[in-house]
Amino acid sequence: MEIAQLEAFVAVVEEKSFSRAALRVHRTQPAVSQSVRRLEDWFGAALLDRSSKSGVLTEAGRIVYDHSKRVLNIRQEARSAIAELQALERGRVTVGANESTALYLLPVLNAFRRRHPRVQVAVERSLSREIPSALLRHEIDLGVLSYDPQNPVLESTVVSLDELCLIVPPGHRLAGARDVSVRDLGTESFLAHNVASPYRRRVIETFAEMHTPLEIILELPTVETIKKCVRMGMGVAFAPRMCIEDELARGEFVSVHVRELHIERQLRLIYRKEAALSAAARALLEVAKAGNV
Repeated sequence: MEIAQLEAFVAVVEEKSFSRAALRVHRTQPAVSQSVRRLEDWFGAALLDRSSKSGVLTEAGRIVYDHSKRVLNIRQEARSAIAELQALERGRVTVGANESTALYLLPVLNAFRRRHPRVQVAVERSLSREIPSALLRHEIDLGVLSYDPQNPVLESTVVSLDELCLIVPPGHRLAGARDVSVRDLGTESFLAHNVASPYRRRVIETFAEMHTPLEIILELPTVETIKKCVRMGMGVAFAPRMCIEDELARGEFVSVHVRELHIERQLRLIYRKEAALSAAARALLEVAKAGNV
């Protein structure tokens, strides 16, 4: 088995065409077909469904594709590390974050850019549940999560604290309340994020424990959309404080304290435990830790 065979196979899968894959890897189409055939011979299993012309993977093919991507990403990581070493402060670090945790990164990236202006930073937006897998596939260097992934091959360090807040429009009946109970919220219409999270489960469980109905009338894909709907008076919502600080300062929302729901979010930077971080990734981690609250 050769790296070139893995490259050809991955190209066929991702381009869904032998001809486009040939252009991508700068080889002829017969050469790409032969590489895939040799790879199948080596594994002793069909990797592509030949009844389809669009590179549909067999079950064995999905396994080989995942491992091939990991091998190719590790090779690219090695190339980048050597280039960074030779270019001193030049380098690149890739960070995975979801919509809300990406906001935490803004002041960290600002401080990092002032200290290391020649290092390129790429923030890859991803669902939180996918970030640990992206790390294990070597697709990103660091990830930002609001929970501990509990994976023995991943390391995490708390770099910031946040909290979940109930937000209501300024004219809402609860806007002037100093604090409220979950039982006071049984008649409210809630807007919620459509992605499951530990914090959403905590809210649902608390309402159930208090024997209070939780009426979620609308599930939305982004925190920004939820905030707009709250401003329009469509309902109330729980949101991370870091996502609503500007609106709170402008008086567009009111944050209401819920006695039974003090939910603190620990924001963590996670990375592969046994892998040596690049100089750029180590530097970004140091900047983040320096701002730890």
